[in-house]
Amino acid sequence: MRTFKHFPTEAICPICGTNKDSETFLAPIDGTQDGNNAEAQCVHVECVVENLRLNRELKMMYFKINFDTQPKI
Repeated sequence: MRTFKHFPTEAICPICGTNKDSETFLAPIDGTQDGNNAEAQCVHVECVVENLRLNRELKMMYFKINFDTQPKI
């Protein structure tokens, strides 16, 4: 996974709802792939590491998201 040192000021992380300047990566968006290209969303690496969870019973990985911090759309 390729990462970048800075988070773009115009983007909002879908996990924490902020655009704080920290290491980021581009997460491909489902349904937008055309060959090796896809639309992507900037996401803080820290948010993924801190909020990734595993449910052994359901055999599923997921993100814990605090909806109180999400931007109003």
